[in-house]
Amino acid sequence: MESKRSFSSNQLTNEVILLEPILDNGIHEDPIISYIRNRQNEDGGYTFAQWTESSAEDTYYAIRILEMLKTQPLRVADTIRFLRELQYPDGSYDSVKVAYYCNTALSALGSTPRFDMRSYTHSLLKMLGGLGSLDVNIETSSELETTFLTLCLLRRVDKARSDNTVKFILGRRNKDGSFGRSGYSRLASAHYALASLRLLNYNVQALDETLKWLRYCELPRGGFTTTPRDTSYLVIDELYHGLNALRYFETNPLHASAHMQLLSRFQNGNGGFRRSIFLGISTFESTFYALASLRLLKSS
Repeated sequence: MESKRSFSSNQLTNEVILLEPILDNGIHEDPIISYIRNRQNEDGGYTFAQWTESSAEDTYYAIRILEMLKTQPLRVADTIRFLRELQYPDGSYDSVKVAYYCNTALSALGSTPRFDMRSYTHSLLKMLGGLGSLDVNIETSSELETTFLTLCLLRRVDKARSDNTVKFILGRRNKDGSFGRSGYSRLASAHYALASLRLLNYNVQALDETLKWLRYCELPRGGFTTTPRDTSYLVIDELYHGLNALRYFETNPLHASAHMQLLSRFQNGNGGFRRSIFLGISTFESTFYALASLRLLKSS
């Protein structure tokens, strides 16, 4: 295995805490690294499924996973070139997600976009009308995900945020303290709402009902549920979003040991992690969620 290095603190977002890579509880590091590296394409990008085209999303997750494992990516120059070529000459991208994936991965690799992003981020302010939109893709985990990703992009160019953003986010809060509407993950919405509010210097500690709701979603046997009392189907992303949401209240999960034991049940034989404990193929996204959750649990 190649030598490992640490990443500078300014390369990390506030989305997840990264600690030293001490993997245990049945989770092994080397197969994860092999799983990621074996899915790098000739163009330098990555894909979770071999022999398919590289994507900004999978390349972002690949870099973040290797970053968490303090492992140097291979063919960095090719990866940087792949990511930079996904930007258009006017500074825009195909979507806010692609922009976030490319910029965050490039930053972790010590690089920058090809073109100035200021006109693009200014257009996001106009398009989203205060950094909020209820017209989102059905595959999006939360209607507040775009809001959070846009705020992260705006921070990179130091663009002022709209005063309407906090109002928009709090307007997505339900009576029980959760965030979001039916059809989307309310745990994901709570995570992105709290993360966005923290970026906007809002005092999330005042949202007592939201903390109570999160506690209600945490299972003593490990994992979080999409909604309280719904324990029929455990998925890795709900654990990730639940742990991250709790972090913004500066409090620890009540069942950290059970969560850590649960994590190993998501790992497949190829080193990657699947979404469900029962069945499924490995994806970079689920693998990132598993490792990020492990880091959060080890810090609690």
